[in-house]
Amino acid sequence: MSTAIVDRSREEYAILERWTKVKEYNVIGKSFRRVDALEKAIGKALFVGDYFIPGMLYARIVKSPVPHGILKDVNPGKAVEVKGFFGLVTAKHVPGINEVGYYIHDQPAIAEGKVRFHGEPVALALGETPGAAEEAATLAEVDVQELPAVFDPLEALEGKILVHEDKEKNIAITTKVRKGDVRKGFEESHVVIENTYKMGYQDHAYLETEGALAIPELEGMTVISVAQYPHLAQQKVARVLGISQNKVRIVQPVIGGAFGGKDDMGPIVAAQAAIAAHYAKRPVLLTYSREDSMVAHCKRDPAVIYYKTGATKDGKLKAIEVEIIFDSGAYANRGPFTLWRATAHASGPYEVPNAKVDGKLVYTNKVYQGSFRGFGNPQIQFAAERQMDELAYELGIDPVEIRLKNILRTGSLTVTNQKLEYNVGVAEALEKVAKASGWWEKRKRYPVVENGKARGLGVGIIWHGISTSRGVPDWSNAYINIARDGTVTVYTGIVEIGQGTSTGHMQIAAEALGIPINYVRIIHGTSDAPDTGATHASRGLSQGGNGVLIAATKLRNRIERAIARYFNCSELDVQIRDGWVYVKGERKLSWREAVDIAYKLGEDMAATGHFFLPKGRFDEEKGQGFAYLCYSFMALITEVEVDLDTGLTKVVKAWPAIAAGKIVNPELVKGQIYGGLVQGIGYMLMEEVKLENGKILNPNFTDYLIPTIADIPEIADPIFVEDVFPFGAFGAKGVGEMCLIPTPASIGNAIRHATGVKVNEIPFTPEKLYFALKEVRK
Repeated sequence: MSTAIVDRSREEYAILERWTKVKEYNVIGKSFRRVDALEKAIGKALFVGDYFIPGMLYARIVKSPVPHGILKDVNPGKAVEVKGFFGLVTAKHVPGINEVGYYIHDQPAIAEGKVRFHGEPVALALGETPGAAEEAATLAEVDVQELPAVFDPLEALEGKILVHEDKEKNIAITTKVRKGDVRKGFEESHVVIENTYKMGYQDHAYLETEGALAIPELEGMTVISVAQYPHLAQQKVARVLGISQNKVRIVQPVIGGAFGGKDDMGPIVAAQAAIAAHYAKRPVLLTYSREDSMVAHCKRDPAVIYYKTGATKDGKLKAIEVEIIFDSGAYANRGPFTLWRATAHASGPYEVPNAKVDGKLVYTNKVYQGSFRGFGNPQIQFAAERQMDELAYELGIDPVEIRLKNILRTGSLTVTNQKLEYNVGVAEALEKVAKASGWWEKRKRYPVVENGKARGLGVGIIWHGISTSRGVPDWSNAYINIARDGTVTVYTGIVEIGQGTSTGHMQIAAEALGIPINYVRIIHGTSDAPDTGATHASRGLSQGGNGVLIAATKLRNRIERAIARYFNCSELDVQIRDGWVYVKGERKLSWREAVDIAYKLGEDMAATGHFFLPKGRFDEEKGQGFAYLCYSFMALITEVEVDLDTGLTKVVKAWPAIAAGKIVNPELVKGQIYGGLVQGIGYMLMEEVKLENGKILNPNFTDYLIPTIADIPEIADPIFVEDVFPFGAFGAKGVGEMCLIPTPASIGNAIRHATGVKVNEIPFTPEKLYFALKEVRK
């Protein structure tokens, strides 16, 4: 990456860089209670299902009974006999364009002409009560001519059955990375390791299912929607209704879990509800049942990864050759971006001189993939980290040592040949967590078997590009208004989905203005706020906070200017701290008095903060170039106990370390680390979507197992390595996705250490481990 893409002469760059050089903060770096904690604790928070408008209708989706077929008709059938049945909405009732695809325009809001996965929404049943809508949805008649289907992505590559008849093959998109000379790299290697890794779906399993309340207006539509990106939902609703965006208003209620899934499903469900409300000319509340949600919403991409690694006898990496096949399911959705992220991160957080990486996104007749915490990276980091451990075993080198020999550092060239010009703290994080966990002592003692249970220790380290990838535009935008009484209101398009970003944004505003956090109020989650981009890609605070910081700094500068005029002194003599104004070191005014003076002297007490994230070039043909402006890093060591008779694995303890720039609120970061770790345990050990001929067999929390409190290990206090990034808010980078990504690899490597079993699948359930142990004992 060339430094030319960063123009330090621009005001917003100077503002961001200035704040990273402050030696002591008053608000940043301290733990404040989340601003939404009380209303949630006492049950006052309003979720979409809590809203009620007199005269509103209820809606449920009617699902396809087959995975692939010609959709001839959907009619009410016996639903007309249901008391309270209102009507059936199908694709023919879409007034605009029936399309909700994200990047490739291949997905309808309601199936039209063809169905491509079992459970695909083919209609919406409307009723005067939730029960009427539910019953009508089950009684509606779907006339479909079933077609042969394809479920295995490797079989789909043969192209005998096409998921999309307008395409020549079942490949939605391909990706590649090229670096150096791979053939020569393998020739120079003393050891070559080759393995195939397989990963299944993971369901988001959020407590609150999808839902949207659409309210028709005289000209347009208001939708209360569980969307992570209100402005994307606004675009999709406007598209299906055939109206302009400014006639659509999106309001986000409190969200009961998202993890990326509602970034995709929020706009889709909002569009479906809007179509129904347009048809009925009445408000419509569309909610998915748990079965609807698990059958019809997007999930983490299944994958098959072929991985070949070459290294010298002293453990230096020489070459990698990787083929990544992501199972897209019926629609492309976010697959082009999850696949590209996996491709760009294929080396793991290591400097590899020679690399050949190819990716394919393959259509199948199954439920489609989508955004999920980690966004394509958990799959590839699992493969890369398992490869590193297998290299360590083959060469007789300690797993931590072999990683430190190859780890990315400031100035390193990534697998895409991008130079890491900013602080890279992953080596420090790994060294510190190894020491904290007692790695060296325990690796000498382990593996150990007592009472039929084996203990082992594993490590996983990862890197994760923050924000959107390569040439995808990204920006931050916020608006701040200071009232006459000195209170501050922040408006941002970044939404609160349980991660605590709203609290972090309030801290950013308070620090920049020099006031206590309780002076600040935040308004988020509506399309009325500035378009700040999506709340995903770990960008909510680090990049979303940039707009807040820039706007707040502009206002602080204006107040300092007004006070300097008032006291006839230099602006350098004015300091604002903890709600007071000091002139030449002497406390003179309260914050409220200073604001009043600024108003009287004609200063504008409202400001917009905008920051356009610089992006370098990526050459798609050469497979080289800029991937992400900055990276966060995570190191995780886990200790496991494996029951050798049953295959049951228990994570006993975990030691996390994160290098993610400035830590704005330590307690919020801990919450993200703990939550990501538990979700990663579920992904690795128990969460398995069972399918038969494309039909999901376990669409409920009885049969789809997720971790409970009994599965949570002892978690050591996280280690923070603050490798400050000059163009994140106060030097922050992303946190939210980090801890999930290394968890499967760390656990897999610990199981390998404890049992000798090579763990090459996700999830690695007790059943799989049981049979693998039998093979090892032969």
